[in-house]
Amino acid sequence: MFSFMVFFQTCLLFANALAILNERFLNKVGWVMRDGMDYDSFQAKCITLVNARYFFRYPLIILNSIVIIFLMILG
Repeated sequence: MFSFMVFFQTCLLFANALAILNERFLNKVGWVMRDGMDYDSFQAKCITLVNARYFFRYPLIILNSIVIIFLMILG
């Protein structure tokens, strides 16, 4: 059964997956901002989202802790 909690956990897992990507891997794949890149393109927007992971580090830690405690209490 689909619920809000399942959707929230899915989004949280996706955010965690983005958070563990490192610069070396992104350079190897070619996902770095280059001069002359169209900033309105889909790839540039995705690169900006992935590079914003540094700002979401502490909120991710807090959200992960809340979800872990919630699942431990309610199962």
